[in-house]
Amino acid sequence: MIVDAYLLCWNEKEIMPFVVKHYQRFCDNITILDNYSTDGSDEFARSLGCEVVKFGNKFFDDEENRMIKNECWKSSNADWVIVADFDEALFDCESMHISLQKHKDKCVTIIKTIGWQIMSNEMPKENLTEITNGYEFSNYAKSIIFNPKEITSINYNAGAHRCSPSGNVMWSEDYLYVMHYKHIGGVERTIKRYKEYQPRMSKNNRKNGWGVHYNRTPASLRHEWNERMEKSKPLI
Repeated sequence: MIVDAYLLCWNEKEIMPFVVKHYQRFCDNITILDNYSTDGSDEFARSLGCEVVKFGNKFFDDEENRMIKNECWKSSNADWVIVADFDEALFDCESMHISLQKHKDKCVTIIKTIGWQIMSNEMPKENLTEITNGYEFSNYAKSIIFNPKEITSINYNAGAHRCSPSGNVMWSEDYLYVMHYKHIGGVERTIKRYKEYQPRMSKNNRKNGWGVHYNRTPASLRHEWNERMEKSKPLI
């Protein structure tokens, strides 16, 4: 069984070793779709054994992201492809190899997910999934894993929160987790990342109101952080 991963990236060098190590456990090939990082993420990814492909127009543009996600996997001959943002980690409480084989044996072609918003004041020490503290968040229940031999088009919307797949579409009965690791390392790291995204917002995003959450004030982010931490619990 072959699994290919395609991960969108912009300035993710800080968490890159943890994310790549996580996916290397069950993926045969990892392609980093780099939106012109300025922190050396592209070269670091190559040093970790990933292929790097540049895309987009050097701005954060959800239409560019949607287009690359809808097309990047179409030449894959794998049994499964994963198409995700860099801070999204596919996870199962049992072995991923066993889980994916079970789904394949059932002729599933696209696997349902549960979105899990990770919240942590710490960064991982060795493995990404050392940190599972968070809460269920349906907005991140993205359809990030499917069979490229059976799904002919995935048709993500802006943000890839929804899709309208075509081809031999057979949804799973069981679920995997999409663990969203944007909010780790404390609230000040989140504030810093949001400030970095603000000037990168494309005209297209501003026109359509996409990514407006990156315009949040530090005070608003700190208030939300405290509320989210209070309701968080370990997944495992």
